[in-house]
Amino acid sequence: MDSRHHPWLRWIVGGSRILLGVVLLLNPRFAARTWLGPDGANPGVALLFRSIGARDVALGAGLLAAPPEDTAWARAGTLADVGDAGASLLNLRSVPARQVLPGAALAAVFAAAGAVLSVRAGR
Repeated sequence: MDSRHHPWLRWIVGGSRILLGVVLLLNPRFAARTWLGPDGANPGVALLFRSIGARDVALGAGLLAAPPEDTAWARAGTLADVGDAGASLLNLRSVPARQVLPGAALAAVFAAAGAVLSVRAGR
């Protein structure tokens, strides 16, 4: 199914990305501590979460600004989210699962939605 048949999904994914990105930009330590526990209080981790926030604002804005037939932004977001989920799962030994799994699950949901938006008719 062509991504043009999912205009509501584009708005949900794009808007949610922008909202999440703004939260990470404005309060990176809260998000980092929520996802990583005490290690999230590290100033370097806050810097990384701010960078992730900026990335998500850009990906969300790009998705909303692109014409529906252009799936490049959806594919880029899917790739970023697969990376986030994979990186989270790779760190299950060093960070408690109760902290890592919600973030990994959120990334997986975004990756699945991006994959739906990435599908083009005839491909």
